[in-house]
Amino acid sequence: MSGNGYYGYPMIKPPEWSDLIPTYFFAGGMAGTCATLAFAERCAKNDALARPLIFGAAIGSAVSGFCLIADLKKPARFMNMLRVFKPTSPMSVGVYIFSAFSGATFIAAASEFTGVLRPVGRVFEGIAGLLGPAMSCYTAVLIGDTVVPAWHYGRRTMPVLFAATSASTAGGWGLLFGPASDSRSARRLATVAAPATLLALKQLHEELGPRQKMAYEHGEAAMFSKAAKALNVAGTVAAVLSKNNATISKIAGALLLAGGLAERFGVFRAGCNSARDPAYTIEAQRSERGQLEASAGSATTA
Repeated sequence: MSGNGYYGYPMIKPPEWSDLIPTYFFAGGMAGTCATLAFAERCAKNDALARPLIFGAAIGSAVSGFCLIADLKKPARFMNMLRVFKPTSPMSVGVYIFSAFSGATFIAAASEFTGVLRPVGRVFEGIAGLLGPAMSCYTAVLIGDTVVPAWHYGRRTMPVLFAATSASTAGGWGLLFGPASDSRSARRLATVAAPATLLALKQLHEELGPRQKMAYEHGEAAMFSKAAKALNVAGTVAAVLSKNNATISKIAGALLLAGGLAERFGVFRAGCNSARDPAYTIEAQRSERGQLEASAGSATTA
């Protein structure tokens, strides 16, 4: 798919983000579901699994924060985003979700690691667990609010995809770092969420339509998307076979984490493809115009 645009230039400004941003999406999403699963396991008295999960949430938050601030180039830019709260801005709301979640997660993990102020740590673990679902998928809302065709026209399915991937990677983290004998919940989550990720990817392509989904079928976007599918299928099979087997559990966890990272890079690269090629924007505008004309025609006939 290709288009001329205006003197060969893109019709919209392509994202200037580096590869740190899809890593930020991946780490933050995993952290969100890790925190929620950790809280659930703590309530179920399964401390053996809750402990590595809350550490995973803290590590994911730290990696996510580092990637975001590093991509902004100046830490002061992140602080400036906290100066104003705009409920209508996904970016503004997302920054506050990220900040509240990360703060709660770091306190909970520090308390778990040191053994200091355990009751306080448990309270913040609960706060992180409750914020986890929002942390897992707010970035999907953020990119869906842009004009990038491969993201904007999949904005209904994108949060479902991000939530499913966040769940599969959190389950993968539990399998990789949790004790095999106490990782039943992580295994169940992984075996449900990884196939759900594949279904969400299929639904995303259907929502985009035959033209827009081509952004996911060329170049590095296609490579990452294919890798994500293969890794999630292999990870699901390994997770099913991993009952009480530490080696297979770790293999399954590693496959699912790699699959989640590949999926985020696939989505990111597809967005870049559709922004750089004017044909995606032109096709989207024609489609919208056709829908408006059809709607107007129906209203006139009525």
